[in-house]
Amino acid sequence: MKNYILAIATCFALFSCDDAPVIIVDSIGKIKSVVIVVDNDLWEGVVGDTLRNNLAKPVDGLIRDEPLFSLNQIKPASFEGLLKKSRSYVYVKIGKEAKVTVSKDSYANPQTGIIITGPDKVAIARVIGENASAIIEVLTKSEITEKQRLMDKVRMNAQPFKDQLGINISIPKAYRYAKSDKDFFWIRKSISEGTMDLMFYEVPLEAIQRDSSVVTQIVRVRDSVGGKKIIVNDPGVFQTEPMFSPYLHEVSVGGQFAYETKGTWEVKDMYMAGPFVNYAIYNPKRKNWLIAEGYVSAPNSEQRNFMFELEAILKSIKFEK
Repeated sequence: MKNYILAIATCFALFSCDDAPVIIVDSIGKIKSVVIVVDNDLWEGVVGDTLRNNLAKPVDGLIRDEPLFSLNQIKPASFEGLLKKSRSYVYVKIGKEAKVTVSKDSYANPQTGIIITGPDKVAIARVIGENASAIIEVLTKSEITEKQRLMDKVRMNAQPFKDQLGINISIPKAYRYAKSDKDFFWIRKSISEGTMDLMFYEVPLEAIQRDSSVVTQIVRVRDSVGGKKIIVNDPGVFQTEPMFSPYLHEVSVGGQFAYETKGTWEVKDMYMAGPFVNYAIYNPKRKNWLIAEGYVSAPNSEQRNFMFELEAILKSIKFEK
């Protein structure tokens, strides 16, 4: 059952048929964390294994294995109070029909709940496996939307991006311009562990052909531009790590077709490396590709949440009409 509730204020009351107020409050929870509401006997068997194998699988492109979501399992009886205000939760229980449904803003706002039922353990595990991609997509979209909402409150001036690239984008004020010229933007944020970086530029349509060699073409583009524009210590060169082919997906950014590439960058002949996410976005107005990339240099830290922030920024891109 899907419940769509419009948030008019931070907290408000809706009245049911018996006039008892239902208070909808702000949700809580860390980014990329999901509360799993399920009995222990289901969590410790095939159902729990299927949930962990899908929702906590390693994130593509990271140097070390980190889970897609951090899972916190609780029993149904504990799903009360603050826990019931969790921004993202998955509720698994025995039911007549094997199905997955989405509940929006039922106990807090914003909130996304995934309700999974089945007549037995095997049926529940099967329906989770069959709908894993859709479940991940719903939870990820919800997390990105919330992250973008928070970033939009403290966004830097995007006028240079509008003037030179024809796009609008939400980048927090904590970032700064490291390099800006007529055809290239390099944006950085210093963190205690290192830096988080973004770069934006355009390439001709023929630079990336939609065929079986598209990954090779994208790598060639990012190495040719990044190798020249990203400043590193001599004699190093910023490039794609050559030993492993990046992950490639077809996605939509700003309502336009895009190639999403996730892999590892390195500084050639130096001990520097980290994860990157690259979007080659088709711009129908200019008939070219907008390249928008984020990468992290934080070798001694977990990097999932850093990369998630960069992904949320890049996916906020909207082309100016």
